[in-house]
Amino acid sequence: MAEFPSKVSTRTSSPAQGGAAVSALRPDLGFVRSSLGALMLLQLLMIFNVGATVLYVTAFITCSASVELTSLKGTRRYNQRAAASFFSCLVMIAYGVSAFFSFQAWRGVGSNAATSQMAGGYA
Repeated sequence: MAEFPSKVSTRTSSPAQGGAAVSALRPDLGFVRSSLGALMLLQLLMIFNVGATVLYVTAFITCSASVELTSLKGTRRYNQRAAASFFSCLVMIAYGVSAFFSFQAWRGVGSNAATSQMAGGYA
């Protein structure tokens, strides 16, 4: 135990002025460019698209249900709610299709467990 303090260096250095703070804010582009990072970003996009689809489904149902049956077609309130329902339906379909394609890309189109095991996991 007597030799322990001689092997340990307790000197510290101060970081360059502003260098550590700026480098801490930069994303790790090497990780993002890796296959694991790309899969993580793809999964985040898929979760975002599924969440947006669910929100726009509720918006479509709410807007459609709020149009009163006794409203006159061509009035301002009717036109606004009809336009909101139509827009939310279009966006809902777009996010749903995007979520489907994100899922297909995440899963790997045309691959299954048997072919990926046979090929050793490499395409």
